[in-house]
Parts: sequence; C-alpha cells; structure tokens
Amino acid sequence: MNKVLINDILSKNNLSPQKAKGQNFLVDDDICRVIVEFLHPHYDHVLEVGPGLGSLTEHLVQKTKNLIAVELDRGYVKYLQEIYTNATIIEKDFLKYIVPRETKAVISNIPYYITTKIIEKVILDTPNLDVFVFMTQKDLKDRFFAKPNSKEYGPLPILLSLTGTIEQKMIVTADKFYPMPNVDSAVFRFKRHEINFDIREFYKFLKFVFINRRKKLFNNLKNQYNGELVNKLFNELKIDENIRIEALGPSMLLTIYDTLNK
Repeated sequence: MNKVLINDILSKNNLSPQKAKGQNFLVDDDICRVIVEFLHPHYDHVLEVGPGLGSLTEHLVQKTKNLIAVELDRGYVKYLQEIYTNATIIEKDFLKYIVPRETKAVISNIPYYITTKIIEKVILDTPNLDVFVFMTQKDLKDRFFAKPNSKEYGPLPILLSLTGTIEQKMIVTADKFYPMPNVDSAVFRFKRHEINFDIREFYKFLKFVFINRRKKLFNNLKNQYNGELVNKLFNELKIDENIRIEALGPSMLLTIYDTLNK
C-alpha cells in the first residue's frame, strides 16, 4: 500500500484515521513483507490484531490458509471482509475476544495507548502460542527489557522474561506511516518457551506485589499469606526483610510465588 491508495480506500469507504485510536497505516510494502516473515515458520494458524486497512493482511493471506483478523472498527471490518474473502475478519474488541486454542502465531501493529494490555492478553490467553510479532513505539523497548531496580521494571518485563525470549528486530521510521506519527516504531519478536507454572495466577501475584513497589516485600506478603510461612521463606532463601519487590529478579520472584502457593 501507498499513501495514494490508502487515501483512495478511505475516501471510497467514507473512512478516516482516528488519532485517538493510534490508526497509522504502513505505506511500505517491503517493510510489511519483512514483518510478516518474522512469523516464520509458524504460518498455519495466525491471528492478526487490529489489521486496519490490511497493510500486513495483504501479505499474511499469501502465507496462511487459516488467518483470523480481529478489528474493532466496523468500517474497516466491512472493507476487509470485501477484499480478503480467504481470511476470517471478526468485528470485536480483542481484549474481549476468546483466542482459538489452535492459534500459534500472533501479529499486530499495536497502538501505544493499549500496548501493555494487548501483550498481556496474547501471552496469558493464547495457550499454544509459539511466536508473537508486534510493532509499537520504539521508546517502549526500555519497558520490555527492564531489569531490577529500574523505573520500568514490573510485571510485564518479568512475564516476558520468564515465558519466552523477546528481541527487537527492526526500526520503522515515522515516515513509513500514514498519517505520519510523531515518533518512530520498532518491531519485536517474542518466542514462547515451555513453562511449568500457571502464568495467569503468577501474573496476578506479580500485580499484587507490585502495587506497593516502594514498600517492604516482607510486609506486603504477610498481609496476604501466613506470617510463619513468610518468615520461613525469607530465612530459607536468605532474603533481607527490608528488601523491596523491585530489587528481586524474575527467577527469585517465581520461586517465592511457587513456595507460597504450594
């Protein structure tokens, strides 16, 4: 797609990009093709979140016979259903969508304002996920790769590090979009690992302990769990009772969760 074609499609279908929803369309076919290739080799059951006018969809339909695209905006859904008859286009808020169990690969150009919620949804609610390719503002890289004792460290980077491997694959400059956003974007590829813990329950635990991230973890846990058990846990793991949650690494937090919830 290019700017001329996009403007023509928008005009003919009485549509317009909504800035509040982060609707910026990719206008470089070569970049779209590369982004889709990052899903390789999992093209058998692909889910696209927020296809918009189909910049990525156009290339995805050439790779898979089982493409589902979930789009919230009715106008775009109508257009996509007319153009991509070999894909399943669903009008739905993705955050309320039940992801099919056979889904192995997910791809999305995610608006900044909803990035965290969509990533959480994909990882927590896609049981057979293998690969997740997504594009968002490049500034969010610090959040995805955040380490203990940093401002961005929290439930999301811990979840990413314990359930798979994430890597930044490429930068997409603002001029490759229409309308042109204020910042550049980056494409990330998340490869899921096999896990042996309940990620939904563990994530609830992370949300709980990070509510009061500046307070002592010892006191927070004693408000939720048996005090003797918490005392024993800190002694066995040699954890300072004055430590804050943001100082502990992902593996230690998983150990604490497993011990308290046996």
